[in-house]
Amino acid sequence: MHPLVSVLLPVYNGEATLHEAIESVLEQDYDPFELVIVDNASTDGTAEIIAGFKNDWRVRVVRNDYTLPRLDNFVKAFDSASSESRWLKFTGDDDRLLPGCLWEMVQAGEAAGGPEQVGLVSSHYYDSDRLVTGILTQESVVVKGSQFLRRMLLEPEARSTIFSPASLLISHPVYRELGPFRTDLLHADSELFYRILNRYDLAFVHKPLTVTGYHKESGQAGSTAMGHTFSESYLIRYDHLKQYDNVRVSAMQVEKIKLNLVKDSIGFMLARVAGGQWGLALGHLKKIPPKAWYHLPLGCGYFAGLALNKLIRGEKVRLLKERNKEQ
Repeated sequence: MHPLVSVLLPVYNGEATLHEAIESVLEQDYDPFELVIVDNASTDGTAEIIAGFKNDWRVRVVRNDYTLPRLDNFVKAFDSASSESRWLKFTGDDDRLLPGCLWEMVQAGEAAGGPEQVGLVSSHYYDSDRLVTGILTQESVVVKGSQFLRRMLLEPEARSTIFSPASLLISHPVYRELGPFRTDLLHADSELFYRILNRYDLAFVHKPLTVTGYHKESGQAGSTAMGHTFSESYLIRYDHLKQYDNVRVSAMQVEKIKLNLVKDSIGFMLARVAGGQWGLALGHLKKIPPKAWYHLPLGCGYFAGLALNKLIRGEKVRLLKERNKEQ
């Protein structure tokens, strides 16, 4: 018999996309799985949509008596998973699982050593309508987590391989050991996934298996627009370096990490200034740790060089990629 998977769907006022999200789970060809929906005291038609699936024995519904903070509701969803499940699959009300998602991810995780050895299973995914494949070669179906974490710390392009919980399968035993999400961080998922990779392997499926909802009203888009994505990266990618005790980085590489963080901050601030949002830009400047300030001139020079090269080639200068979301 295949191992039980708990699919976790926290939702608040998600009537616009919830039905499609639930159907994408129930149409999976994997068995057995449970779908745990945690309704955060929604006030729209969410409860009615959920009620339409009440006769499906795979669906279990938890409804909060009052609305919890968003991350508290996420933690409650994870805590509501069956104690017998070996794997956890998160999905949001605006996310979708593509056909074969659970089967492919569980097969990859079990073949690579199971949830006692594999902390995360990732794959290609659609970020809205954009296909993201990450940086792993076709031959890489399992990689040592600490080695890949090192790449994520040093190579910005590597971070697209590990995205939101919706694009991952998570080991339940590992989550019990290293979780839950920190509710004081908007990017608590990234913070947890970095710590997981420090100790456990990553399995990878080279095909798109999920669609992550990303739009201007999404929490991720709001976090990026306000600069939380960049300010919390200092904690996750620099302050926590000592926690990643299985990762070896030289003093020069630590400086590279700090410089990359400063570049991200400068790009964000330039974009906010270009949009007339001086308050956001100056507010973010105060969030750059003093120990990284000496990288500001080099970071500014980097962007000046990019802008000059684009102007020489007659190209449009863009200060920040609109979809720059990866931690």
